[in-house]
Amino acid sequence: MASNIPTKPVLPAPWAARIKEMQEQIKAKEFKLTDMPGYVPGQAPSIETWHNIDAKEIYPKIYGREFGANGIGKLREVALIDITSHERFVAYDQDPAYFPQMGLSHGDLDIDKMHDQSLQYEAAMEDAGVIVHRVTYPDPPVGPFGPQRGTWAANETLVVRGGSIIEKIAVSPLGFGRSEYLAYWAWTQLGVPPVATITGTGVAEAGPCLWLAEDVFVTSHGIAYNEEGLSQLIPVVERSCLADEMTTLVLESAGNIYFHPQSGVSHHPDMIIGPLDHKKVIAYLPGMDFNNWRWLKEHGYEIVEVDTDEQALYGPANVTLLEPGRVIMIAEAPKAIAAVRKIGVDVTEVPYAEFMRIGGGLHCSTMRIWRETGPFLDD
Repeated sequence: MASNIPTKPVLPAPWAARIKEMQEQIKAKEFKLTDMPGYVPGQAPSIETWHNIDAKEIYPKIYGREFGANGIGKLREVALIDITSHERFVAYDQDPAYFPQMGLSHGDLDIDKMHDQSLQYEAAMEDAGVIVHRVTYPDPPVGPFGPQRGTWAANETLVVRGGSIIEKIAVSPLGFGRSEYLAYWAWTQLGVPPVATITGTGVAEAGPCLWLAEDVFVTSHGIAYNEEGLSQLIPVVERSCLADEMTTLVLESAGNIYFHPQSGVSHHPDMIIGPLDHKKVIAYLPGMDFNNWRWLKEHGYEIVEVDTDEQALYGPANVTLLEPGRVIMIAEAPKAIAAVRKIGVDVTEVPYAEFMRIGGGLHCSTMRIWRETGPFLDD
């Protein structure tokens, strides 16, 4: 019986275009061995060349495009989730205590308003020249244990130079499968392959991590990141870095819940600190340990401090950096916005409080696919 399996896979558009371009070059007899790296006439391929060439130089030639959102350079391409009625989680009323609690009530969630806020956010990014894709989940979304929760959070898959990192979660067990689905979407639609998966007993929610420079990466240690998970995550990120050495700031998270709605303390780093410009950050200092605060001060960072009242409701450090000196912030946090503008950073305000009812903000909502190279720590 003949197999119905196709003999050729359907390739992502950028990869298919790259293959077609190379095929046309070969047909035109334009390919020359002298164009190969390290080519020496009459000799086999150079071991020195191919043992030392960096994969970061090769992947755009294979997949037909650049990707990787390392650093704080100009944001070029993102993905957001198509917001549907399923964001009001079907099993929430069975036991509200089982799910993360935020400062704003989940019970008052307005899906229409959430949808509208997402469109305003998309428009703000497009006005800044960012390409915005939309991801659609199966209807209804499901995971390995039942209905899937929190599909709005597109940053569940971290994209670095070379590919995406599939996280392993701890905060919301009914979110299992989101990172895998988003990585598959990025692979099949945009040609961004998975480069690593957190395995075994490791826990590392990679998406909420962030950069303060090309060579400064921020993660956490707590319920969302254990030692085994960090030991898998950090080396992959280091290999995607353009610098010879990368500094990793590991925030020591307090308590035992993802977000404490009275104090604003969180176990996701992007709820505690966000980049604004080269050596300028916004941070909720009661949620940051002393050693990392001291590192920032010793390296000359200017810190905009978030007040507890705004942090508990709106998490204003959860920003989207468009480029150094230009950010999108949640409009409902006027004190934080004014403080950021005071240090010379351009702020686009977007209403986004509905997302804070179900777990996060602007950075949490965004799969960052591609940034231009930005400043390094010592620039």
